[in-house]
Amino acid sequence: MLKISTSILLLPLLTLCIVAEKDHGYGNRPRGVPLSKASLYKEKNDFECLDGSKTIPYEQVNDDYCDCLDGTDEPGTSACANGRFHCINLGYKSMDVPSSRVNDFICDCCDGSDEQVEISGIQCPNICTQLGAKAREAAEEHKKTVTAGFAKRADLAKEGQKLVKEKTGGVDELKKQLETLQAEKDEFEKKKNAAEEKEKAAREVEDKVWDEERNVKRRNLATELFEKLDSNKDGKITLEDLKLIVGLDQDSNGEISDDEAKNYLFGLEELDFEAFFEKAFNPIRRILKEKVVKPVEEVLEDVGVTEKAETGENEGEGESEEENLEDDTPLETDEQQQQQQQGDDEDDLDIRPPYSPETLKIVEETAQIRNEFSEAVQKLSEIESTIKDSESFIEFDYGPDSAWASLKGQCFELTENQYTYKLCIFDKSSQKDKNGYSEVSLGHWNSWNGPENDKFSSQKYDKGQNCWNGPDRSTHVQIKCGEETKLVEATEPSKCEYHFLLLSPAACQDPAKLEESYHSEL
Repeated sequence: MLKISTSILLLPLLTLCIVAEKDHGYGNRPRGVPLSKASLYKEKNDFECLDGSKTIPYEQVNDDYCDCLDGTDEPGTSACANGRFHCINLGYKSMDVPSSRVNDFICDCCDGSDEQVEISGIQCPNICTQLGAKAREAAEEHKKTVTAGFAKRADLAKEGQKLVKEKTGGVDELKKQLETLQAEKDEFEKKKNAAEEKEKAAREVEDKVWDEERNVKRRNLATELFEKLDSNKDGKITLEDLKLIVGLDQDSNGEISDDEAKNYLFGLEELDFEAFFEKAFNPIRRILKEKVVKPVEEVLEDVGVTEKAETGENEGEGESEEENLEDDTPLETDEQQQQQQQGDDEDDLDIRPPYSPETLKIVEETAQIRNEFSEAVQKLSEIESTIKDSESFIEFDYGPDSAWASLKGQCFELTENQYTYKLCIFDKSSQKDKNGYSEVSLGHWNSWNGPENDKFSSQKYDKGQNCWNGPDRSTHVQIKCGEETKLVEATEPSKCEYHFLLLSPAACQDPAKLEESYHSEL
């Protein structure tokens, strides 16, 4: 938007203004023009707008009327909204301010050149000399810090370069060791494979013998149990036979139902020995394992279906109860001993007897070779891991002189209010409540994050712990020169985005270059 020209009544003042343009060190160039652009404002008949869009009479430069779209015809007035006014600020730092600040009754330039007393009525004091003196004093202090820090940076760089060199040499040596260990590991693997084959063969021989003996024993036990369960000795196990087995009373109601008995027929009407051996022997043996298996006669007596009970005969009439007990006692004792022995035999079915001394020796030798192989694999893995870590260390960007290398992994803390902040360089950042125990991750190392001309002035840590209803936490670390490496500031300018300020000698530049910068600025 173009400003409307001031009243014609101000023309005499404008004439004075043009004459006074040379009062603030602009020489022959118009007011508000920096020395770097003086050649573009040489006095001549016409002036070409710096964007090339228009040519105007030279006398229209700084006439308080905006002619150029880019505002370059009014460097010394506030006529153009997009114009810039250059403060020379002799003795301090020159600067550019928006043209809107020219003659706005506020002193922006330390030399007061932005306010013309003839127009705004404001007489701005020239305080550039005082500001320059303070700036030079601060610069001298900063120079001392930079000088001391740069000397320490040299030490850090020397140490960092030594670390990188050691890691590089270490990798070369480790790779040689790796070749030797790989050959040893391959040799141990061959020995292990041969020993395991020998062990397997020795075990198989004895396992086969044991399997055969176990099968014979199992079949004998099955035959014995089959004969006991086959109540009518017809060579078959039927539903009625199974209903006589007290141990199959699963609901403990004193009788065995058809359904309970049918569970052991496996869908068949009856079981001959082979079917019994294949299907029913193991299940029945397991369920009776904790219960004494009685002879068929005693089982029948238990359920009250003996032939004597059915016919009503009462043999042994006249004998006393004591005599009956005396007659029965030895038989019961012998039977119980026999049944206990049978139970022991059944329990031993799946217990593998020890291998022979010869086979055990082979097993021990194989175990020793296997351990040696495992140790070789472990050593190989450790060497490979060390090589990987070392190569990662070597390839990392520690700056042009490796000054940051020796600081890798070092942690620095700062307590602010109720929190303790921690930065582990090239690793992670975190926050911990002083009254708490667990750390909150504020991010993991991502990259150097400085501008192209100052890459190592900033670091980025991201993918920290997620904020509730927000992003993952992240940390931006600004790095400045300091005599010691320390964390001096931690803030959270926006939700879950943290800013740290780290001072370090590794960030100190050559003081000689800094001196050149001071001279150019002041």
